[in-house]
Parts: sequence; C-alpha cells; structure tokens
Amino acid sequence: MTTQTAAPAAKTGTDLETLEKTVTLPRRPQAVQWRMSPRGVPGGLGPTDTQLLAVLEYPAAEAQALQAGLKPTRLTVKLEDGGWLPEATREALKGATAYDAAPFFKGSLRQGTVFQLPQSSTFVLVLFSS
Repeated sequence: MTTQTAAPAAKTGTDLETLEKTVTLPRRPQAVQWRMSPRGVPGGLGPTDTQLLAVLEYPAAEAQALQAGLKPTRLTVKLEDGGWLPEATREALKGATAYDAAPFFKGSLRQGTVFQLPQSSTFVLVLFSS
C-alpha cells in the first residue's frame, strides 16, 4: 500500500534577515518579498528540492551597482510562481533583462537567474536546488 503525503507548504516573508540566511545578497535591498517552495514530482525531483523566488527592491544607485556586477545571460523567463507574483510583475518580467545569479548562490541553492525589470530598480531572483 502506498501512502501519499502532502507536499510542504510554501513559506513566504518580507523580512530581510531570513532571506539573508538563505541567499547571498551582493547588495542590501531596501525591501524584499520572498517565497520558498518545494519543487519536483514524485519519482523525479525529490522532496528536498526547493525554489526560492524573491522580489528585491533597491535604491537607484544600489540597483545600478548591482547590475554592473552581474553577467547577462540569454535565458528567458519560465517561472512557476504559483500565482504568488502580482500580475504587473509577471507582465514586466516579459521584458526583463536576465543575469546569471551566481553572486546570490548559498547553500544548496546553486542554480538560477536574476531578472531586472525594465526601467526599474527591482530585481526578481529565482534560485533552486537540484
């Protein structure tokens, strides 16, 4: 007999201190919203695989300094946010510039991309374990 267990619920927050325990922040944002959720399917990606999604808002000068230190990538946005992101952010992501998220890696979160929303100081960070 097989017993199915419910996947752990996503955790969300707006506190910078918790986010800093999870990821490296090359520049300190003025505001954050984050969501840590399990990812994967039974028999594939396992129960310890996670995805972190964070919206990072910076003062203009800090955003420019952060952007200057990032390496552009050709990745496009394919984001499973579970409906968490506001519609306006999802729309803005369609025109976002993608960067390698290596400067944000920490612990098991060693893959991902960071997107800068057009004409803004807002970045959307997507990291995941595998």
